[in-house]
Amino acid sequence: MNRLLAIAILLWGAACVRAPAQTSPPSAQELLEAVIARLPAEPLRMTGELTVRRRKGIVERQLGFTLAVHWGRDPAMAVYTIRDAFGNTLEQLTLTRPRGQAPGFQYSAGNPLQTRPLPDLFAPIQQSDISWMDLGLSFLWWPGGRITGSDETLGRPCYVVVVPAPPAAVPPGAAARGSAGAGAAYHAVRLWIDREMPMLLRAEGLAADGRVIRRLWVKSVKKINDRWMVKDLEVQQTPSPHRTKLTIHDVEASGAP
Repeated sequence: MNRLLAIAILLWGAACVRAPAQTSPPSAQELLEAVIARLPAEPLRMTGELTVRRRKGIVERQLGFTLAVHWGRDPAMAVYTIRDAFGNTLEQLTLTRPRGQAPGFQYSAGNPLQTRPLPDLFAPIQQSDISWMDLGLSFLWWPGGRITGSDETLGRPCYVVVVPAPPAAVPPGAAARGSAGAGAAYHAVRLWIDREMPMLLRAEGLAADGRVIRRLWVKSVKKINDRWMVKDLEVQQTPSPHRTKLTIHDVEASGAP
């Protein structure tokens, strides 16, 4: 399976084309731009589930999710919908990324969905371990990253990149830090990016003192419609008595979200 990861697409389906050989190491900005460039340009709809398990394997909570993305349009757009075990909508976040501008967010909740104030985007979604900032891969667009070394993960040699969180990482109108249910905002994010192909294989959200707040890592991949996709992604807050697995069951072409 680790060999398959050499051609896997991290998260939402980047095309697996080998990066051209370089005579000198890329910059951190070049690496992040290469990862972004491999996000799928065509509109896709993905369905799956979030499973929250205690360390002994006891399932605490299962949620359905739908992700409709169209990164190839301007502005790029993604719609994330969280559902309960019966298919009822719980929350939805719409993310837009105009070129050269700050991202836009629109939040809805309930069944049926109704527009609500933007929540704390670093807080766990529905008592899981994953946040809206993680689902949106927002840290890939943060400036000022630097390569801090090399490491190996999932059997693959990687550049280790640390990206500081910009002042505008928390958009205006989001829930104030420290409020009930609020999450710890990242001071920086540490990323493991494959040296041979620009794929993100692992990430850690860091506090100001260097503590790891949240970890994300790929567990398995599978081929869907001639495209290698991540099948299972694990996420864990620290400290936490449980972890959350994100599993993608189906991917299909769709109209723009």
